[in-house]
Formats: sequence, structure tokens, C-alpha cells
Amino acid sequence: MTAAPSDDRRERARVALAGAPFAPLWDRARTRLEGNGRRLEGTPLRLTGLETESRRAIAGLLGVSAAGEGVLRVDLADLDARLRTGAAEVALIDLLEGLGGPVRDRRAERAADRSAREDAWVAAEGHPVLAARPELAAWVATTRRAGTATRLAGSAPAGGALALAALDVVSHLPAAHVPLAVLAAEATGDAHALDRGRPLGTLVGGALAVLDPEEADDPWRPDWPTAGAYWWRRRWARAGVVCDDLSVSVLALNLPVASSGAVVGGSIHDHGAVGEPLRLTLRQLAVGEIEVVPGVTVHVCENPSVVAQAAALLECTSAPLVCVEGQPNTAVHTLLDLLAAAGSAFRYHGDFDWDGVRIGAALIARYAMAPWRFSAEDYAEAVPLGRLGLGTSRGPVTAPWSPGLPARMETEAVAIHEEQVLGPLIADLDGRRRCVSG
Repeated sequence: MTAAPSDDRRERARVALAGAPFAPLWDRARTRLEGNGRRLEGTPLRLTGLETESRRAIAGLLGVSAAGEGVLRVDLADLDARLRTGAAEVALIDLLEGLGGPVRDRRAERAADRSAREDAWVAAEGHPVLAARPELAAWVATTRRAGTATRLAGSAPAGGALALAALDVVSHLPAAHVPLAVLAAEATGDAHALDRGRPLGTLVGGALAVLDPEEADDPWRPDWPTAGAYWWRRRWARAGVVCDDLSVSVLALNLPVASSGAVVGGSIHDHGAVGEPLRLTLRQLAVGEIEVVPGVTVHVCENPSVVAQAAALLECTSAPLVCVEGQPNTAVHTLLDLLAAAGSAFRYHGDFDWDGVRIGAALIARYAMAPWRFSAEDYAEAVPLGRLGLGTSRGPVTAPWSPGLPARMETEAVAIHEEQVLGPLIADLDGRRRCVSG
């Protein structure tokens, strides 16, 4: 069946209106309608700077002269009427939506956003957990005023909803050694919602700081949320939540642990009896069954190669040794905390490069460690072994235990890694214990 003549005429008219000459008119009309609530009333549009072809096409549609280069005024209600009664037989808004998608009511959208935002924040400010944890009320107010939740969520309404979700998570705390993924799944339905770097996980981290006033007194606490993984895990752990207690571990040799029937403590003792290194997961360290022999000196190194060499050459005669493997993780700090609580003394050695000195500075200060062949003099003695350039330091480096060390490193400009000075280190570890047979 062929189309009726009127249908053909209407289709040709609509195709013509979709042409490039009319584009400036439709762009301006869409902008006006989206900004004024899709109303046709109001002052006429003022079209200036039109190309000749556009000016003729639009003037013809409006029934005005195209002569000159003056302003073309377009009354939207009149334009709508002309389109409806003309060959195209279409309303202005219907035409615009056919050409470029829905004509939005931005006024209504803004009003809805304001309403949604207010509703979300009202719900957050009235969350039941605030009755039990009133210290969070100020945190909610600060989070809203500073725009923290809004920046994390991407919009004001979503920010209020994010704060509400954060309080929902807090209502599940404190927990009792609950995995982070389990808490996230229970509280949000998404096992990864509280992962480090996710908006909700970051916001809840701020709430946890409020709930743990002791953290504010910790001189080693970095700014949040720029803190590293150790501080992330530590903050959750103090609320009874374990971020990752199996893949986070610490390498050690011959730890000063008493023999007992407990599984973890017994395993540590048995490994030490034959001089075999072992890895302790955060889960094992958190069990609380490790009986540390008090007052023993523990050596601490940066690289696993020191542990490997001590185990190979000294076996159970090696002094107790803990390896931080670069930047210390939560398991490293947990073990050092256990040892420190039992009165252990520490000696530290690391790489003579900028990162190694930074790591050493933090550990030496935090645990009152004595430097172990880690002074300016020790560096100068090892300089002839150096093969790698030291490079430029990223920011200031200090070594309070040996103030001349950074300057000497800048002068010599070579890096000395622990693997290059294993001989003296292993000699220091030798003969501190006696093997236990069988």
C-alpha cells in the first residue's frame, strides 16, 4: 500500500526541518525549553550571526523577511503554532525530541536533586546509630559541610546516600574478627563495597577515626585517606574487622617463642628449633596464643635474602630475625608489637638507598630500635661495593641515629643493598642460640 499524499508531504517537511540550516534555531530552542521548565511562554529568542542559508530557511519558516543581517526574533509559542499547522504537522517539543532526544526539564531535575539530597541527609542525620554513638553526629555534619561525601559519590544527592550507607556499616561495629568482605556483603550486598579506594570504604574509614579517639594521639598516624595499606588495615582491625588476614604475612627466623601446646606458638618454636624460616599470616598473629620469651634482642632486616642466608649458614644458631620486606605491612607491625610488648630489644639494618633509610627511620623511631651496621661510617665502608647510582631523593631524608648519613649518601651517590654486605650481617647473627635436636 502506498502512503497517502498528505503523509508524503508531512514526511518531506519534517526531513527538511532536520536539515543543517535549521540547526541554530533548534539548538537555541532546546536550550531555552530545558532551562525554563519546557514552557513556550517568555521573551522571544534572539538569533544573531546566522549564515545566509540558515537565515533564509528560518525566516521562511517564521514568515518574516530574511533581508539584512539584524536579529531574528523567535517567539516559541508562535513557532510551535506554525509547526503544528504547517506541512510538518508537529509540535515544537515533539520535533526537538525526534531530532535530538528528550527535552529535559532541568528546573524539575534540580528541584528533585535538592529534594533527594535533603531527604538523604535528613535520613543520615536521624540514623539510629547516632543515638548509640553520639560522637558521630558532629562527623555527619562536618562530612556534609565539607562536601566530603559529595566528592566521593560524585553528586550531592548521592553524597547523602553514601553517608547514610556509611552509618549503616557503622551500625554493624564493633565486630569480632569479621572479614571485611563479609561485613561489606552483610551491610551492603556488595562484598567489595568497603575495599580500600572505594567511596564507601573511604568514608567509613573517616567514621572509624571518630570512634577510635586513641588514634588521634598516635604520632605515627598519617593523614587519611592518603594513608597506606598498613594504616587502612589497622583502623579496621581496631573495630574488629580483618581486611586480609591470610595473604598478609611476615617472614621470620628463630623467633624467641616458648614451646607450648598452642598450634601457632608451637609451630614457631618447632621451626626455630631446627633453624627453619617461616611465614606468619596476620590471622595466625591475631590468635593471641604466642608466648614470647621476654627480653631477647631481635634483629630486623629489610630483605628476605638476609633471612635466607642466615638460615642456610647458621640454621638454629642464628639470632632471632624479622624481615620487613620493604615497606612494613600490618603483619610486620603486629609481630613487632607482640615482641615489643614482651620487652624485646631491636637492632635494624636496611638498604642504603633513600627508601631504605626512610623505612629504617620510621621503624627505629617507632620501636626504639638500635641501628645495626646502619650508620654513616658503615655506609662509607661499603661504598667500594656500590655499583648502582643512588638517584635523587623524593623529598627530605633524615637519619637521627646517624645525622651525617644522608649527606654522605648524597656525596657518594651509590646505593648499597643488604645483599652486598651479607658477610658482616651474618657474622653478627652467629652463635646466639644452640640447636635443639630432634
